[in-house]
Amino acid sequence: MPSIQSVVEAVSIKEMPQPDNYGNTYRANIKVGEDWYSYGAIKKDAINIKKGDEWVQLQKGMEVEFMYDQNGDWKNIKKKTFSILSTDTPKKTEPAKKVGNNFTPKGTSNVNPAEVGQCLNLAAQVMGLSSSALLDKEEVTKAIQWYKQVRELFSELYPTVEAEAPQPKKKEAPKPTEDDYDDEDV
Repeated sequence: MPSIQSVVEAVSIKEMPQPDNYGNTYRANIKVGEDWYSYGAIKKDAINIKKGDEWVQLQKGMEVEFMYDQNGDWKNIKKKTFSILSTDTPKKTEPAKKVGNNFTPKGTSNVNPAEVGQCLNLAAQVMGLSSSALLDKEEVTKAIQWYKQVRELFSELYPTVEAEAPQPKKKEAPKPTEDDYDDEDV
């Protein structure tokens, strides 16, 4: 089983649409290096780890160590092996650096690049934004707001909607054709 010892780059905790069978209401992930690791479902909106006799809330910049299972693209933390090695967090953030063609954005962002691409595609296809409108901050802001509203509505309704079996299409009876002649003419 692989293990890792490194500094936490980001912590992401999102509320689940409904509690799971164990009463967990949040799903947690942490970013270490360039990879995201699933911490799994938790009951509170924070990851708290026992360090010695006290509980410590996991934060960006802390040094951690843990083992994980790799399941396809997913990396799942083995919670029993998770420990905080150092609670020291950096005092200041480094400014953005540009090295060659790689750009590291200032600060940390938990925005999924695939979601940004999906939002962009829908803005162009569904909302019909032109290439010039996609460079207009006001138009892009409206498109992002629309996308987030739709995404939240779908996320809210999705678990409540039951899938129905598709109904077979009924074949229509053939329509009677009108003759071009009068019965009396025969």
